[in-house]
Amino acid sequence: MTEKAARKKKNLYAEEGGKEAEPWLLTYGDMMTLLMTFFVLLFSMSTIDPVKLEQFSDSMGQALGKKTKAKKYSLAEIYKDVVKVIEEESLQDQIQVETSERGVAIKIPSEISFGVGSADLDPRIYPILNKFVDMMQKSTYPIAIEGHTDNVPMRSAVFPSNWELSAARAAQVVRYYINQGISSERFQAIGYADTRPRARGATIAEANATSAQRDMNRRVEIFFLTIQ
Repeated sequence: MTEKAARKKKNLYAEEGGKEAEPWLLTYGDMMTLLMTFFVLLFSMSTIDPVKLEQFSDSMGQALGKKTKAKKYSLAEIYKDVVKVIEEESLQDQIQVETSERGVAIKIPSEISFGVGSADLDPRIYPILNKFVDMMQKSTYPIAIEGHTDNVPMRSAVFPSNWELSAARAAQVVRYYINQGISSERFQAIGYADTRPRARGATIAEANATSAQRDMNRRVEIFFLTIQ
């Protein structure tokens, strides 16, 4: 214990007007310190959503009247702009945007982006994909394009399994954006087949038990990643 802390602790018991100071203050102070340490520990162990953290920081800065320096196009701004696009195009029932510790994910169902068993982009999806080009150009985040399928087996001369189909769909979206002028160095094309279903279920089979669940699982995700 430092000399300053020792003097402070001693002063809690010092005579004030002939009476001893309240001794419970020392116990109370120790308890508050332990509680603070406990919550700091919990916070450090939790998963931090960088988008929500940026939003919180921006809100606090505005509330305190803090002037912020010009900064890069942030994940929070990307999330806000994606939500705006989805609302303007009335696509809330089809396209979802979510945030996580990985970044911002735009989830596009295969029904509006690919034909059945095909990795060729449906022309109907072009206007929607184009809405995200400006965001990609303004940002510096790496971008992962992830293909996902349901668990219905795929067997064709072109795609022997869902692994090839999901990877080919992801690659097709990457190719589209490269043709729009986005640097190829920023992209990752990843195929997950049916291993990461979006529908709930204790197993992959349970997560694909109904037609609605399979529809939910067949998708392409555009991920603005937090990794720089």
